[in-house]
Amino acid sequence: MSDKNMDDLLAQLKAEFEPKRESRRNIRNSPAQKPQHPPQNAASSPSMDRMLQELQSELELGRGEASNAPSKPANLGKSKPDAVGGDRKYRDRLNILIDQDYQMQARKREAKFAEIRRQEEARIAEQKRRQEQLVEAQKREKLRERRRKEAMREKAQVWLKNLNLRSEEGKWFEEFSYSYEDKLQAAIDYLEAMRESGL
Repeated sequence: MSDKNMDDLLAQLKAEFEPKRESRRNIRNSPAQKPQHPPQNAASSPSMDRMLQELQSELELGRGEASNAPSKPANLGKSKPDAVGGDRKYRDRLNILIDQDYQMQARKREAKFAEIRRQEEARIAEQKRRQEQLVEAQKREKLRERRRKEAMREKAQVWLKNLNLRSEEGKWFEEFSYSYEDKLQAAIDYLEAMRESGL
């Protein structure tokens, strides 16, 4: 209630009860007229005075507090349980959705990393398989080359045994083999050259 309303109420109460008190005082002081019936509000007059005094002191006290304390909105500090509960439910639901999205993104990342690891392992396994195949092919090639050389060596030995040194081919081979330390190696190279030329 505002100070003006309090003042108006106080003025109304005073206006209502002061004339009755004044009239009672006049009646008591005039000897000619005695009331036949006691006034109805006589018993309540002291209590009304007390009430007026208490009301005025509360009004003064309220004015002092109002001037010292800053004014606060009437609904300050009051919370709406429904609104607070609704906000909390909304935040909880939002947190659940955020957690679910984070977990889904984490699962997607894990699946992607797993796929990358699988592809990398497959690539390494394929590379290792090709390398092993290459090594095997090189081994086979070396084995074929060794067998071919052994076969050529045997052929060269047979050829040297059958070579007539007095023939033109024998004389030519003698001159050809001077640069070799071993006549067998010279015979192998000679027969290789003859094979490649198709003779």
